Amino acid sequence: MNCKLPALVSAVAFFLLSGSVHAQETPKYDYVEAFKPFFYPQTGTETRSASGQPGHAYWQNSADYQLNVSLNEDKKEIAGTAEIKYTNNSPDRLSFLWLQLDQNLFAKNSRGNAVVPLSGSRNGAHGETFEGGYTIKSVKLDGKEVKYTITDTRMQIDLPKELKGRGGVAKITIDYSFVSPEYGSDRMGVQDTKNGKIFTMAQWYPRMCVYDDVMGWNTLPYVGASEFYLEYGDITANITVPANHYVVGSGELLNEKEVYNKDEINRWNQARNSDKTVMIRPESEIGKNKSSGTKTWKFKITQARDFAWASSSGFILDAARINLPNGKKSLAISAYPVESSGGKAWGRSTEYTKAAIEHYSNKWYGYTYPAATNVAGNEGGMEYPGIVFCHMDSKGEELWGVTDHEFGHNWFPMIVGSNERLFAWMDEGFNTFINGLSTEAFNKGEYYKKQNMAQTGSYLMTDNLEPIMVGPDNMKERSIGALAYYKPGAGLSILRETILGPEKFDKAFRIYIDRWAFKHPTPWDFFHTMENVAGEELNWFWRGWFINKWKIDQSVKNVKYVNGDFKNGAQITVENLGQLPMPTTVQLKFKDGTTNTVKIPIEVWKRNTEWTFKVDSNKEIDEVKLDPDSMVPDINMKNNRWASSDAKPLDKINVKDFAGTYGNKESKLKVIFAEKSGVLYGKAGGQQDFPLEYTGNNTFVFENANLTIVFSKDKKTITLTEGEREFKFNKE
Repeated sequence: MNCKLPALVSAVAFFLLSGSVHAQETPKYDYVEAFKPFFYPQTGTETRSASGQPGHAYWQNSADYQLNVSLNEDKKEIAGTAEIKYTNNSPDRLSFLWLQLDQNLFAKNSRGNAVVPLSGSRNGAHGETFEGGYTIKSVKLDGKEVKYTITDTRMQIDLPKELKGRGGVAKITIDYSFVSPEYGSDRMGVQDTKNGKIFTMAQWYPRMCVYDDVMGWNTLPYVGASEFYLEYGDITANITVPANHYVVGSGELLNEKEVYNKDEINRWNQARNSDKTVMIRPESEIGKNKSSGTKTWKFKITQARDFAWASSSGFILDAARINLPNGKKSLAISAYPVESSGGKAWGRSTEYTKAAIEHYSNKWYGYTYPAATNVAGNEGGMEYPGIVFCHMDSKGEELWGVTDHEFGHNWFPMIVGSNERLFAWMDEGFNTFINGLSTEAFNKGEYYKKQNMAQTGSYLMTDNLEPIMVGPDNMKERSIGALAYYKPGAGLSILRETILGPEKFDKAFRIYIDRWAFKHPTPWDFFHTMENVAGEELNWFWRGWFINKWKIDQSVKNVKYVNGDFKNGAQITVENLGQLPMPTTVQLKFKDGTTNTVKIPIEVWKRNTEWTFKVDSNKEIDEVKLDPDSMVPDINMKNNRWASSDAKPLDKINVKDFAGTYGNKESKLKVIFAEKSGVLYGKAGGQQDFPLEYTGNNTFVFENANLTIVFSKDKKTITLTEGEREFKFNKE
């Protein structure tokens, strides 16, 4: 018996093939590989449940910062002291601590500079020559000097005695300074304007590395492409700048009466109660502040993983109220130079900021900071808790897009604190996805353009790209846009619109955000959560879209009318050619202008490479098309459509004319043919009957078993062919 043949024709196989195996080409799609079990590398633990939520013994360490810094405008130098209270909530005793010194990226001999190719890079200082990197003046633990070692962008502090677990506290004080690059890896820098320099300051103080239950110490160096993985805590920053400067920063300004005049304070109070943008410091007042000396601005942000700020004498400032769920309020603020002003440019920045924050808060999770500040600088776009930097030349649709994207990061990774060094797609990709929904919602779709997802297949699934799960430092720089942003964002859109549906997806996604707010999820926590909440098996999708770089290619293989007559209905055959299966949507357009849509669930592809279904209709078909709404990327869209002009004429028959019993004397096998609902069925011996498809010229096929049956014109004999072997039967 040939084990490749289904049981329903096993009798034919036994009598006619005598154990021979007919060689067949292995299809590209392997359903066993796509759906094989044991996708998850481990079961649940005490810290991470198999359901995708933090385990009953989940822990994470915390880092609180008291930061005191001053800005030397002429030297572009930041000098200050970072006081860090580090709490070890892990069960482990720690004999050393690791900190991040990201400014060391700009040191001449840094690893980051070493990996910049001759062709240049977005990352780094764009060839600027200066003495970059931290100057560490002292490191103290509990007030006493302590031994430390600096390796590129990391500092290891050796502890005189182990820091106990489950609540042990280390108090670290670091005195430091650095010269700011003018272009700091597109994340910070100094921008000249006609009314003064704009300083956008980030990665400006030593920060604790994360110690977690997955990797222990996370000490990957900062080489430019990969972003950040940080502990949560409360941060207070006292920032001393020239007295004619205005400072904006993460969190809440604590001393507004000391830094603003009475008119400016009144305008702030007006903005806090206004849904329309209120001008705090208009262009007409720039240059009027002739104060000399310095001024200190004090900020505080709670439950945050980072702090950034910006300072300039040339800022225009405006603001408006943000309305949050449960009656809470925040404040949208914009800071920009006169070169960026105008109703078609940064004059709408606060409107954009307010709209983005309100949308994400109502759709996913409430915004958690007292202000959301958009700063015009020389960065293409960069995000920090409560504050973002966007390019000063952006305007119109471009300014909406970058503002919306950077503030979307306040959900990923500011609220949901994933590891950006390893999994850029968990912040950039998730954010790209939610940006699409917010753009559709903004101002009745002012900038929204419906994307033809189907046409992105050749771009997103090219062999030239690495898999999504490759870290950003481990992929070509030209691949980062596709693999960190667009492909994972498209993956979530496919999951929402095609696989789960918006209602199930949105519920699961909200629960994921709520579970992991201010915590550290892994990709597996996300995968587990989405499956558990949605109640669907999705390992085939994670495996194909994120872990591997499988391609999607589905096609309309054949369209045939039953017995050659459209009045009997049609049989449609679709194929899954690519390694990644998808639920399949098939739309039939009839010649009378009506349509019929058939949805094929993913379960069909768990044991089939192609699928034939019948459409009960008495109408002539004009077109059959897969994915009519263009929701799924496909590498070959040419095979997604069948048109009536492609059809070959088929002679019409009466199936009852072919009914009867046929025998073969040598094998003593009998095959019985009978009509059921207009379809001819065959039955061999005592086995289950099987449907036959008419292909013209008195010929029927059963493709699953590679069987062809040809009736003679007088219906007295049949020729049964399997592969290259042929047998004759006579009618009894």
